[in-house]
Amino acid sequence: MADPRFYDNRGPLTLQAIAELAGATIANDNGASARDVASLDRAGPGQVAFCDTLKMRDVLSRTAASIIIVSRDVADAAPAGAAMLISDRPALAFAKTAAALYPYPSLFWRLGEPPLLPLHPSARIGAGAVVAPGVQIGAGVEIGRNCVIAPGAVIGRGVQIGHDAFIGPYVSISHALIGDRVHIHGGTRIGQDGFGYIGGARGHFKIPQLGRVIIQDDVEIGANSCIDRGALTDTVIGEGTKIDNLVHIGHNTLIGRHCILAAEVGLSGSIELGDFVVLAGQVGVADHLRIGTGAQVAAKAGVTGDLAGGQVYGGFPAKPIGQWRREMGAVSLMAKGKLRRNVSGSAKD
Repeated sequence: MADPRFYDNRGPLTLQAIAELAGATIANDNGASARDVASLDRAGPGQVAFCDTLKMRDVLSRTAASIIIVSRDVADAAPAGAAMLISDRPALAFAKTAAALYPYPSLFWRLGEPPLLPLHPSARIGAGAVVAPGVQIGAGVEIGRNCVIAPGAVIGRGVQIGHDAFIGPYVSISHALIGDRVHIHGGTRIGQDGFGYIGGARGHFKIPQLGRVIIQDDVEIGANSCIDRGALTDTVIGEGTKIDNLVHIGHNTLIGRHCILAAEVGLSGSIELGDFVVLAGQVGVADHLRIGTGAQVAAKAGVTGDLAGGQVYGGFPAKPIGQWRREMGAVSLMAKGKLRRNVSGSAKD
């Protein structure tokens, strides 16, 4: 369920209304309606979910969603009696439903309540906190003791910040819950939209981003970094993690405790990092991958598959660094004509 501190819900929607706005066909009408959207495995009563892949048949059979949008090839796996819509493109139909329920998910304030005062009357600021000139603090914000909010920072409605935090100049924070002793340096953006679209003949339909950013205690985030909020779940930065300047963290990413992300690291969406992972400068990681606890990835490496923990990796695609160095050495020798091949194809000096 989207956190009501950050999102305004326009529901409920009837099954017929969802069918019309999503261009879907009603397969089983039991009079259900829905107030929210959720992933198939987390959906419950009053929520809409979708399934468009055979890999999710087992999850579909167990879902508790009130309304399910499915493709024809998985419809037979839906729970008996469930309200069901058939669509050629269930993900697009689901995104249109989410957009109808949450038409303005990125607002820093409630629709119809623009920020007329720098500090909203409902915001709570802890003892000893310093709020510099030019700061904008929205409704329902909670800021702990002894925090420093530097000039030009913008903190959207519902955001919570723990004790002893530092929020640098011109930082923007929305849709976020932040722990104690967190330092966020100037120009960083926390909680903006994740990069999610569904392509079609008429262009790209934006998937509403309805999750949050959770930043645990003792995290430090460098200047001009960006951390996207989740789409349906949360983006999480684990305790004690240190993030350099100009780092991008995509939506739904889970970063473990005490990780190090050096400058210009780029993480696509739905990545999971174990504890104590180190990513050196300009490492790029493709989406939906896992890097195990204690793994280290050398600068400029490109991660295109899961990496086991406790090893050092390098290259593109990233592989154990000893293997990568041997391969690069062999290529260099071949380029210099110092390595020739026998008839069977094996290398000889």
